[in-house]
Amino acid sequence: MNASFTAFTLLAQKSRWQHMGDGLYRSGPRAELSDLWPLLIVLAVIGVATALGVLIYKRRDYSLPCDNPHKLFRQLCAAHKLSFTNQRLLLRLATALAMPQPATLFVTPSAFASNDLPPQFRKQAQRIEALGQRLF
Repeated sequence: MNASFTAFTLLAQKSRWQHMGDGLYRSGPRAELSDLWPLLIVLAVIGVATALGVLIYKRRDYSLPCDNPHKLFRQLCAAHKLSFTNQRLLLRLATALAMPQPATLFVTPSAFASNDLPPQFRKQAQRIEALGQRLF
């Protein structure tokens, strides 16, 4: 009788592996679409940052040939190691002299002569002459 009772209890027991995955699938609350907003915002920020990085890289990549006068001007300024304030001054001077491409300043020494400067640049004549000496 003892053997039959043990056999009966063994058949009545559940396997300990039977409920192993009960807490994993569909036991918790379902995910809502609103739960994805933080993830979507993070992905959008990463996408915008990547796009800006690629844009800045392409803007400063001087190894590829291009037909952009402003990129040529930036490349010439980088080759002469001009500061940002000097670059802005040269751009304003090229605009005031009605030059179609600002890079033509780098081949026009007469543009830096203090007596030929437009009236709005009279106060900065010494700085412009120093830039002319540096470039030529």
